[in-house]
Amino acid sequence: MAGESMESGSSSPEEATRAAVWLRRLRVLKGTPFHPQWLSDRFHALSRKALKGKDAGWILDVGSGDSDLSSLLGPGARIIRLDYPDTNARYQVRPDVYGDARALPVPDSSMNKVVLLEVIEHIFEYARVIRECRRVLVPGGRLYLSVPFIYPVHDAPNDYHRFTVHGLKAELSQAGFEIEYLNSHGNSVIVALQMMNLSLLELVARALGRQYLIGLVLAIPVYAACLVNNILAMPFLALRFNDAAVFGHFVIARRES
Repeated sequence: MAGESMESGSSSPEEATRAAVWLRRLRVLKGTPFHPQWLSDRFHALSRKALKGKDAGWILDVGSGDSDLSSLLGPGARIIRLDYPDTNARYQVRPDVYGDARALPVPDSSMNKVVLLEVIEHIFEYARVIRECRRVLVPGGRLYLSVPFIYPVHDAPNDYHRFTVHGLKAELSQAGFEIEYLNSHGNSVIVALQMMNLSLLELVARALGRQYLIGLVLAIPVYAACLVNNILAMPFLALRFNDAAVFGHFVIARRES
C-alpha cells in the first residue's frame, strides 16, 4: 500500500530516503488536518472503511505493507497478508506469506476476497496481477482495488503507472471482473492544494539532506503553509466537479463465473 510520499523528481536516492524518514516523523499526526498529507490520506482511509464488516471467508491482502485489516474486519475474517520481500523490508513488519503478486502462491478459487490497495502502480506487468487475483478468487468473489491517478512518484524507481477511470474499467472487464462499485476520490481544488503541500515538503526534504540546519528553519513556515492549505480545502471536501482531476479510484469488482 502507498504510504507517505515524496515526488522523486531529480532527487537522489539518498535525498528520497531522507525525505521519507522526515515525513514518517509526522505519523503521530496521520489522519488529522495537522498532517501535510491529510487531504490524500483521508481518501485512502475511506477506501479502507469500505472493507468494514466484510468478514466472511478467506481474505488475501496483496502488498500488505504495514497494514492490519483485522482492525476493520470482524473476527470471522481469515486474513493472509502477502508482500514482496524487498518491498516489505522497509516496513519492518513481516507478512504471513512472501510472494510475487504476478504469480500468487495461492491455489485456484481459494479466496473469498482479494484486497489490492495502492499496489499495482508499482508493478510494471500489472495486468498479470489483476488476472492472478481473478484466478485465486472463488466465482463471485470480490476484488477490492484502489489505484492513484494524480499523485507524486513514490517508492521510486518502482512506480510505473497512473490510471484513468476508463482504463481501469477496461482492464477489469478484460480480466473477467464485473464492477459493482466505483468511487473517484477528490476534486481539482483539494488535489491542487495537496500537490502544493507535497511540493513544499520536497523542498524541505532536499534542504535537510544538504544543509540540515537550513532545512529545519525552512520546515517551520512550510509546515504552517501546509496547515493553511488544509484549512482552505475544508469547504471543498464534499464537492465533486468532475472526474478529470482526482487522487485516484476505489473499486469493488466481482469475479464473473
